[in-house]
Amino acid sequence: MTSIRATTFYGSGSRATVFLVGEIDADTAPAVGAAVENCLRRVTAVVDIEMTGVSFCDASGLNVFLAAALDAAAGGRRIRLRHATPAVRRLFDLTGTASLLDAARNGASVPPSSSARRYIAGATGGSG
Repeated sequence: MTSIRATTFYGSGSRATVFLVGEIDADTAPAVGAAVENCLRRVTAVVDIEMTGVSFCDASGLNVFLAAALDAAAGGRRIRLRHATPAVRRLFDLTGTASLLDAARNGASVPPSSSARRYIAGATGGSG
């Protein structure tokens, strides 16, 4: 069984950082999603997700981050995925969603690409 630990630190009223340690898969993605959703409810501007401690992330985790990015953008907020390991970065590169990682590297926010929106729609059965 895989595990994930999510620890959240809140800065000023407009920022928070979620530190993730472990593996993100179908078993642990709901816990990651809950941690990110909680931040998005409480934070008015930016949620940073620190990925240094994430050794694995599958499509379940990717879906959590893509949905969170869309939710944040709809509310005028942003998420930034920071310091992804090579294994995690490869998933984002292969799926054409690396803009979420590159935004954090450059200190900016990039809305999800059209391929990211299509990926979410396909994974959730929606249309986009």
